[in-house]
Amino acid sequence: MCFFHKPYGSPLDKTLDKDFPFPVMHIDMKNPLSYFRFSKLLQDFSPDVVHCHRNLALLFAFFSLRWLARSKKLILVINRGTTFDLPNWVVRYVFRSDGLDHVIAVAEAVKRHLVECEGIPAEKVTVIYGSYDESRFHDGVDGSSIRKEIGLVDGERLVVCIAAVDRRKGLEYLARAIWMAKHFGISLKCAVVGRIDDESYYRMVLEEVKQLGLEDDFMFLGHRDDIPEIIAASDVSVSASVEGEGLTGALRESLAMKKPVIATAVSGNPELIIDGKTGWLVKAGDPKDLARALIEVLNDHAEATKRALRGYEIVREMCSLEKRYEKVMALYEKLILKRRNSHEQTGY
Repeated sequence: MCFFHKPYGSPLDKTLDKDFPFPVMHIDMKNPLSYFRFSKLLQDFSPDVVHCHRNLALLFAFFSLRWLARSKKLILVINRGTTFDLPNWVVRYVFRSDGLDHVIAVAEAVKRHLVECEGIPAEKVTVIYGSYDESRFHDGVDGSSIRKEIGLVDGERLVVCIAAVDRRKGLEYLARAIWMAKHFGISLKCAVVGRIDDESYYRMVLEEVKQLGLEDDFMFLGHRDDIPEIIAASDVSVSASVEGEGLTGALRESLAMKKPVIATAVSGNPELIIDGKTGWLVKAGDPKDLARALIEVLNDHAEATKRALRGYEIVREMCSLEKRYEKVMALYEKLILKRRNSHEQTGY
């Protein structure tokens, strides 16, 4: 059974308004009455594992279990996808408490941060890399309609950056790198694809783009549902983030489509993007280094293809749906067995 947060009176997100192959419920996780409803459902449904994917869901499940359901049999698991500090003392308390059984980190860098900076025991954290939808992200996707939409002319290259627009994504450095690459003589456009999370930062980047004279060549496409087609249309996929990434999902998806990638050396990115082998790794916040990598990728098609193919093989090994499924199920079984043995020893 899957629970999605839906504030009372808000419209249902279109991605959730469809049939799923399992029971789905939409519940307001900020409403105190929902805690009683959820705890009753847990008692009736009696799952082995409650697996959360956001801090809001974790707090909702944790306090429902501890205060209302009062179950010592259910196992509580949370995913952790970034190297940012835990947001407040409540979340930090829950992460450190025995009420949270395990944390799945999406990269070794995320685990290191939890252990070294947040005081979470290492044995409480398992690294399982994120996966990608192999039915959508593959090299058979046609991106010609996107290239036509953007208005690319013959010989013009497309750089894509799949990222929400906020200060952590380093978009001002990407804009400067695009300007440098164009002045090196490369004909290209750049498309940033993602929702605008920080309006003031968005306006700042727009002003930077204007000052660089890139109004026609650096565009924001907003939130899109056709990400595979956008990646297929690209010549290179870039992550210019300056902090906080776990392991950028767009990098997995781009390599799954055999596209060359450039990433900043932050958080878990170097675990997948190995400079000189599976892509180009550059310094965060350094537009000159990013421009250098762009020029190398776009001027050396053979090398770009070679690294992309190596990256494709690694991402299939590290991040396939099957690999993630196997590791998550193995962790569930380990935690369930540990809990059962504990109950047998304590007698409850």
